[in-house]
Amino acid sequence: MMIDPFQYVDQYKNASYLEILKYKNKLISDIRKFEHDYDRKDPNWRVCPSPDVYYQWNLEALGLIAPMLSEAFNREYESGEKNTFDYGKDMKDFFKGK
Repeated sequence: MMIDPFQYVDQYKNASYLEILKYKNKLISDIRKFEHDYDRKDPNWRVCPSPDVYYQWNLEALGLIAPMLSEAFNREYESGEKNTFDYGKDMKDFFKGK
């Protein structure tokens, strides 16, 4: 049994922008993997829940996480302790894996 996307995404309610960004990127990666491998004859299609159920779940979660990402950005960079000038450095560090 899979957890409801609303319940799962709720754990990111007060997360940092970078934590939510990491989760968003994971969702997009999983979505792309499904879309790329869709026609593949794979024995994993026989598992339960099936990959298409995970795909639908990831799409729902992505729709729920997007507003949280926006809120976290505003909280941290627009009205928080950081400013938008910090954003570029933070993104470089994020994608370098620091």
